[in-house]
Amino acid sequence: MKPFVLKKSVILALALLCLTACFALPLSAADTGRIHDPASLLSAAKEASLNARMDELSNTYGVEFYLATYRASGRYDDFIGDEYCRDIRNLRGMDAVLLIVTYDEWDGEYYYDMYTYGAANYDISQKEVNYILDKSEVYNNIKGGYVAEGVEAFFEWSAQAYEGRVGASWVLIIVVSAIIALVIGCIARAGVIAAYKQKKASVDYPLDRYATLELTHESDNFVREYTTRTYSPRSSGGGGGSRHGGGGGHRGGR
Repeated sequence: MKPFVLKKSVILALALLCLTACFALPLSAADTGRIHDPASLLSAAKEASLNARMDELSNTYGVEFYLATYRASGRYDDFIGDEYCRDIRNLRGMDAVLLIVTYDEWDGEYYYDMYTYGAANYDISQKEVNYILDKSEVYNNIKGGYVAEGVEAFFEWSAQAYEGRVGASWVLIIVVSAIIALVIGCIARAGVIAAYKQKKASVDYPLDRYATLELTHESDNFVREYTTRTYSPRSSGGGGGSRHGGGGGHRGGR
């Protein structure tokens, strides 16, 4: 009986297989991709499509986008972003936007929360955050269970907000308001002038012929002086900080 001998090609193939497995184990724990879906709210096809779109937006706008889904039972914790940074991927120090979608099995409702980190925490204003969270294609889709569609719309608007292209600028708002006020003022002025022109001349009454006044005595009596003061509280000033600190954190949810 001939001894069992492994060919060099077989040995090389087994070595490569073991090497691949050794690298795959730590990689799967450290690099989870842009989407972390333990709640299984996305199908495989939608997850792949959404991940590709998030990659495209991140490369185009220079800000990282991440999504995590969770299931809750009667209590939703909006600090779950901290758990994501601790257990999945540390986003602190990165320019990133994180969306967390939670399905509450207790009431059968979907909830979603937005987190920003790094430059995104400052470049996306709170007004823009509320604008994005309330967009119909975001709110109606996620709340209606169409998670992939709502998430894609969310990141589309987040990318535009990061570039400062969400909502009208304050300069435009001021200019338009000034024009509207000027038009209203001109219309009101024209109406007053027209009313005065249409007013008939008053009838002269010869007061000196039918009325007389004889002044016999004049005096001034000073009674009392009153001074009224109203207390106006002084504004404390200053701005509020993030509940999470560290250059980013929870910005709002629905």
